[in-house]
Amino acid sequence: MAKLHELGIKYGTDKTAISASGDLSYLHIYEHLFSTLDQYKELKILEIGVRGGNSINMWLERFPNATVVGIDICECDFEVIDPDRFIFYQADQKDLKKLGEIGLAHKSYDLIIDDGSHLISDYIESFYVLYPFLRRTGYYVIEDLYNNYAEWNLTRTTRPNGDGSAFNEFQNFVTKSIHLGRAFDQTKSNFNVFSIHQYPGFMILNKGLV
Repeated sequence: MAKLHELGIKYGTDKTAISASGDLSYLHIYEHLFSTLDQYKELKILEIGVRGGNSINMWLERFPNATVVGIDICECDFEVIDPDRFIFYQADQKDLKKLGEIGLAHKSYDLIIDDGSHLISDYIESFYVLYPFLRRTGYYVIEDLYNNYAEWNLTRTTRPNGDGSAFNEFQNFVTKSIHLGRAFDQTKSNFNVFSIHQYPGFMILNKGLV
């Protein structure tokens, strides 16, 4: 079976870009982490921001046992290699009611990737809506976090992210929740983060040990 980085090149997704630190792309790291999903007979993957369909076809080929749900503010005008396993919703990430309806329609996900607007407010609010639908052995990914910082955003459309302080507050809140989980039972809460993993450009949150 081809690896994610090979498939990313095949389908032309920008997730193949090599990081300046570590000489690895997102997909090299994803392959290492998400290979644990191969053990499951059926998977559900949700990605926000799928314009062009490049990553959709990559997921479909890498995980032939997966149904892939895509969300984008633009129309779906691309062809997929297996239409029977792809479900598309045209929706604005800011429409939290619609995000909740999509989450509920498919009940649970093994992998959620936010590659949408890259605005801090959007991906934090999306996280609170969609994270409850993540399975305990799943991965919640927020991509392209360099957009949080003023050094990168001076001439970019994501400039509203400012100095990234809102992102830092979010990280601090999640980190506090993880450590308080050692002392207080959070299993009855929708917000139940077991771990955060930071990599060059993205972060992953988990509900359990995977």
